[in-house]
Amino acid sequence: MKLPFGKKEKATDPAGPGPKAVGKASMPIRPSAKIPDGKKQIITGLIFISASFIGAVFLLYLTVNAQSAKEVEFQDLNQKLHLVSTEKEAANNKAETLQSKVGRVLDLEKVVRASEKIHDESEATRKEGSLWIDRKTSRCMVTLGVLNGVHKGSRLNVYEADNNKVGVVKVTSALDVVSYVEPVDKKVADFTRDYYHVKSE
Repeated sequence: MKLPFGKKEKATDPAGPGPKAVGKASMPIRPSAKIPDGKKQIITGLIFISASFIGAVFLLYLTVNAQSAKEVEFQDLNQKLHLVSTEKEAANNKAETLQSKVGRVLDLEKVVRASEKIHDESEATRKEGSLWIDRKTSRCMVTLGVLNGVHKGSRLNVYEADNNKVGVVKVTSALDVVSYVEPVDKKVADFTRDYYHVKSE
């Protein structure tokens, strides 16, 4: 039996790649420059959040600076107000001192006249006098002074008209025949009368 001459056909492997061989396996190409939509949204959100945070910090900075400026201005106004109050108080004290000096002569004359109606002319040996209370200024004066042996710090007993003792006063400033006094055990308001009788201890 004769075999036909010619080209021999290559046996094909059923499990092989097929009648046409493929050189290299091809991979799908992904465009590297393209960003998915989800990532774009995340990046955009982060940018907005960062911008909002920076804006909030800037507004906070402006608010703190404005508050600091207001506090400095308030402190300056407070110092000026304190200075004005101090000057006003000093002026009021000076005015009261001048008014006291102007009215002192009249007060002394009134006290002396009241004393002359009660006591004789013997000043050197006189140990008793009158207490007069000025209700407008709450100042107290007595018709006893240095000539009567009274000096600063001396204590005088205060009596009503019936020799009923109602308190004690202390000399704060002694003149020749009159002195300024202040209550020791009471307040000026506790003495309801304008005139009292006093005796040196």
